[in-house]
Amino acid sequence: MTFAPFNIALQVIAAFAIFIFGYVALFVSLMICLFVCLVIAKGVYEGAKKVRTYAMKTTSDVDNSDHRKRALLIPALR
Repeated sequence: MTFAPFNIALQVIAAFAIFIFGYVALFVSLMICLFVCLVIAKGVYEGAKKVRTYAMKTTSDVDNSDHRKRALLIPALR
């Protein structure tokens, strides 16, 4: 059984190509993770805005300012 001749140049080129491929794959995966995190953050932000808008709308429907005319239970806080 004969093996192929040992060529250090081919090994160096292969190692460099694998290193570059790995670096590009890592960069792409980090960009995908960043994009997904930004999409999740935007969804949470928009959801919080909708909840706040709904809460403000429902409280403004209930708020008729009659409660502001009543005296406080603790007179010292007036």
